[in-house]
Amino acid sequence: MAYELGRFNTADVGDNREKILGIGINKTSDSNGIFAVNYTTLSQAKDNIVNLIMTRKGERTMQPEFGCDIWRILFEPITSDILDVEIERTILEAVNTWLPYINIDQILFDYDQNDIDNHRIFLQILFSLKINRNFGDSVTLMLEQ
Repeated sequence: MAYELGRFNTADVGDNREKILGIGINKTSDSNGIFAVNYTTLSQAKDNIVNLIMTRKGERTMQPEFGCDIWRILFEPITSDILDVEIERTILEAVNTWLPYINIDQILFDYDQNDIDNHRIFLQILFSLKINRNFGDSVTLMLEQ
């Protein structure tokens, strides 16, 4: 017999210490636990975006399509104007597939020719929740090999 463990409404983005929504990425535990946890939908969405973009397609066992092809694009010999378009397309495709509850509002690029030559790029991704566009945040990433 199945038991319902409870429901959580993603519209509740307030800090609720009784319901853990997921594990934090690259954070230390705030309560002497093994893993840091997220209590809000917005903080979990932020960690989900980082996890998705930093995971290469094919890296995850049993889900080879999970991830983002941004790593493949970074090392192609293409010009910077095409680079922005391709990176944005790849991120939007991955987020729409794996994180359909998130809107990507804007992707800001910060790099120069030296960064491209060293296979490094800086991104800031501004996002909001589809359930309520007033709840948004940003993620800053440095991608390099």
